Amino acid sequence: MAEETTSNKIMFEKQKRIGIITLNNGEMNVFDRDQVRELLSLIIELESNDKVRAIVIQGSGNRAFSAGFDLKNFDVEYFIEAGQEMIFRLYNLPKPTIALINGYCIGIAFLVAMACDFRYATEESQFSLPEMNIEGMFPTHGGCTLLPKLVRKISDAKLILYTGDRFPTSKVAEMGLIDERFAKKEEMFDAGIAFAKKLAAKSPIPMALTKVALKKTEWADLKTGMAMEIETIPLINRPHGMKKAEQLEKVREYIKKYSTE
Repeated sequence: MAEETTSNKIMFEKQKRIGIITLNNGEMNVFDRDQVRELLSLIIELESNDKVRAIVIQGSGNRAFSAGFDLKNFDVEYFIEAGQEMIFRLYNLPKPTIALINGYCIGIAFLVAMACDFRYATEESQFSLPEMNIEGMFPTHGGCTLLPKLVRKISDAKLILYTGDRFPTSKVAEMGLIDERFAKKEEMFDAGIAFAKKLAAKSPIPMALTKVALKKTEWADLKTGMAMEIETIPLINRPHGMKKAEQLEKVREYIKKYSTE
């Protein structure tokens, strides 16, 4: 992967061990077919890019992280299939991810943010899963699955999904969906990069395995969770004579084994 790439819809920049993804599709950064394809392709590349240890996702401009799918050119079959894979792979990406949200964060963009490990937002941002207000639509990209895992109480997920209303940063932070709040986008970016640097400085194999274990054991009983944790010991402590490349391959096999939900 290039140190820096710029396409029509997605920009990627590598700063040492940090990858910065910028959604770049007009004033509202809507997800059209090209942007979904390009972001999915980039996520797949980052899965095996050992030079990138932490990832930040932001929107270009000042109005929107993203206003969601481009409903004027809505390819239902493609957006469902490729869009779900995009969310699934981002959620299971074996390295920490931070969403930096400024302005509108609507629909699929809301779910991109929810698929990240951490979410920072400016006070002026607004969040919505509006499918309930659109004829023939349904939150098909993890809205009914991701949201209940993140909110402090299930009724908050119901409020977002049942009403389709827009909620300010203050409200979604109260629900537990926002980790840090900022007055200005620039302040948020600086804080996000500083946190990404901290995470990128950690050992990448334990980081990846910890992320997988947390997701897999979220609803597991203690015995099941402990058994999974023990599986990681021979992956972290490379046996004498095993090459680094072989260790990384075994780690990837382990991640793939448990990244099925």
